[in-house]
Amino acid sequence: MSRVRLTKTLVDEMPPPEKGQSFIWDTDVPGLAVRLTPTGAKAWVVQMRVRGGKERRMTIGYCNKVPLDMARKEARKVIATADLGRDPAQERKEAREVKPDTNPLFGEFAERWLTEVAGRRNRPGTLKNRRLLLKNHILPILAQKRLTDIQRRDIEDLHHRVSQKFPVAANRAVSLCSAIFSAAERWGMLTENPATKIERNSEEGRERYLTPEEIGRLQQALDQSQAQDSADVVRLLLLTGARVGEVLAMQWEHLNLDAGVWVKPAATTKQNKLHRVPLSAEAVAVLDKRRQQQADARRRATAPAGWVFPGDGANGHMTTIRTFWAAVCRRAGIDGVRVHDVRHTFASLLVSSGESLPVVGALLGHTQAKTTSRYAHLLDSALRGAADRVAILTKPKNEQV
Repeated sequence: MSRVRLTKTLVDEMPPPEKGQSFIWDTDVPGLAVRLTPTGAKAWVVQMRVRGGKERRMTIGYCNKVPLDMARKEARKVIATADLGRDPAQERKEAREVKPDTNPLFGEFAERWLTEVAGRRNRPGTLKNRRLLLKNHILPILAQKRLTDIQRRDIEDLHHRVSQKFPVAANRAVSLCSAIFSAAERWGMLTENPATKIERNSEEGRERYLTPEEIGRLQQALDQSQAQDSADVVRLLLLTGARVGEVLAMQWEHLNLDAGVWVKPAATTKQNKLHRVPLSAEAVAVLDKRRQQQADARRRATAPAGWVFPGDGANGHMTTIRTFWAAVCRRAGIDGVRVHDVRHTFASLLVSSGESLPVVGALLGHTQAKTTSRYAHLLDSALRGAADRVAILTKPKNEQV
């Protein structure tokens, strides 16, 4: 039994045996060896003594796929497990023999997760995005693997592969995998989530706010547009800071224009929580005008029931203003602004005018303070003004103007 300190170069240069198998054992980690076969295959194996004195030998992985340092780390873990009285080799064998319904293919379990977990918690738009992420980036790599066969290295390889073209999508793919594996862990199919502790690509937060001049040009373009339904959506986005999906799904029964209140149902909000929003007089005016127009169209004086922005689709209401937004921005000479940036603009105007972050968060429907903290840097001008006022008040009376 030959023993040497294994190195990558040494392993790469080892010649295969003419027949049978040969083993070269590591001096750094007793129990770790390289197994060579006549075909040239080289694999890391670990030998241990389990309860009862029996010796077990277990394959860790092929040398061209598992680096030496990882093999040593895994060998130490396996040997330590055996020292605690367990049988890692037998446990692996039993895991492979688990029935498919308790150790399903990742693709099958992901579909179940979409139905039983995401389908209950996520909005249709979020669910659609998650299906696309699975279809385009995750399932082509993991669909045919059993849950218990997927290791952290598999998720790291997936992240690296997707990162070549889509670095942000790679991060989202890992997060989605983690959510799916968490469910498998809760349901007793896994003992560990392999998608945790994966290093992500750095992401720069995107901040784009409309300037007062741009807001003026945008309002002028909205007034000149022939598509006033879509124009009213944008007006309400500017006046409420709501998400575009929330405005498009707005119903008259959720509005009390006399009190100036909009109660967003939990089903329409990102946080899946009811959100009560006070409406400004300008927002009420936009909505009241729409109510009168809809009432006139129906030839009745009572306020119309149903959607504030009705549409011809299956949902019964408008579902997008993407084309309109692109057109109105071109007309207003505004570049690089997404419709969601209108929400950021609403928040920036509040913060710059001196409103506190908790108030801004409450108006936007944020459930966590850290979500609103992205606007903290905009407090500088308001805080500087407050500090200047204090400085004036603390001057000696003979110096005060």
